[in-house]
Amino acid sequence: QYATAIPIGTAVAQSWNPALAEALGDLVGAEMDRFGAHLWLAPAFNLHRSILCGRNFEYFSEDPLLAGAQVAEEIQGAQAKGVYAFIKHFALNDQETNRTHMLSTWTNEQALREVYLRPFEIGVKQGGARAVMSAFNYIGTTYAGAHPELLNTVLRQEWGFQGMVLTDYFAGYGYQNADQITRGGGDLMLATIDMPIATVNVQDAAGVTALRNASHNILYTVANSWMYENGQPEVTRNAWEYITWVVAGAAILALL
Repeated sequence: QYATAIPIGTAVAQSWNPALAEALGDLVGAEMDRFGAHLWLAPAFNLHRSILCGRNFEYFSEDPLLAGAQVAEEIQGAQAKGVYAFIKHFALNDQETNRTHMLSTWTNEQALREVYLRPFEIGVKQGGARAVMSAFNYIGTTYAGAHPELLNTVLRQEWGFQGMVLTDYFAGYGYQNADQITRGGGDLMLATIDMPIATVNVQDAAGVTALRNASHNILYTVANSWMYENGQPEVTRNAWEYITWVVAGAAILALL
């Protein structure tokens, strides 16, 4: 679909205009509703820590309060139209080069809480975000997409987040593992390729409980979108599905 190109995050932050940020979120939400989409893989608001970060155009500011305040308004604008916004990349995503090669980002807890996590906290508490996209990088020695202290302790328990956590693009990369992710607080793999490592097939109590929690988080987010504003949405089938079923049925009867 063709859509309106709203200003980049940096330009929105430079306006210092919360009403403008909300209006842009409202525009995105209205267009997505028209196109039949209900999830927005944005906004992104890691901080401008280095001029070498390849996503600085997408991020809002070097100031966590400014970034958080503007993003919170964009989230509210989009979610008012029933679109859930994935705030990203959670957290400490500072580099695009070799981003999928187990990059480790190091900091101390004070800097993490006061600076790098602050805009996300504002996005959750003030913006009411119901969706989060985790980051490719490691925080210390733990992959951010399966970091229980980040995704469960801070995000859910301390900030009160209710919703789903989606990975950044899931292609294995040698360290992404769906079972580890769900056990560590992630809910959904952003995978477009069918691969065993993107699915979870476990029988132990801890693994099943993690899957149950992930399913609950996903359903909570989707049920609060416009998809369910009139109750259970109707499911439409494609013609090829019916053709496949007929051909499969005929083949089975021929073998009997």
